[in-house]
This record gives sequence, structure tokens and C-alpha cells, in this order.
Amino acid sequence: MKQKGKCITGDPIIVDSYTSDWETVRLHPTIFYRRQDEFQKGFKTVKGLYAEIDMGQFVVIRFSEKADMTAFHKRHHDYV
Repeated sequence: MKQKGKCITGDPIIVDSYTSDWETVRLHPTIFYRRQDEFQKGFKTVKGLYAEIDMGQFVVIRFSEKADMTAFHKRHHDYV
């Protein structure tokens, strides 16, 4: 597991364990990958850390700060 900017990356199991108590948004994989560029633009403004974990049936986006999750919901409420 390592940190690239504000994103936590690495083995999905380890990242999932490390971020398990963070604020979570679940998205269908087709929505996530179709809108990934839009989501990436929004991730540049997060104050804390975030992680993207592909679980197969859904993609989990986790935020260390509740304000970041709230901003994500406001920006992308049509897709969440």
C-alpha cells in the first residue's frame, strides 16, 4: 500500500482493511469507469485522503473526511 498524492493505492484487500472506517460511496462499475475522468477532476479538491477499490460487483470510493464525501455527493448526485 502506498500514497500517490491524496490517493491510497495498492493491494485491494490491504487498502480495504486500512480504509474500512472511512466514509464510503458505492458505485456500479459501469458508472464509475464511464465517469472516471469527471470523478478524477473532483478528487483533486479533496482535503483528506481517498481510495478507489474495485470489488467486482461495485466500486467503493472511500474518503477520510466526511466533508469530502459530502462534496462528492453534491457534485455527482445524478450518478450516486
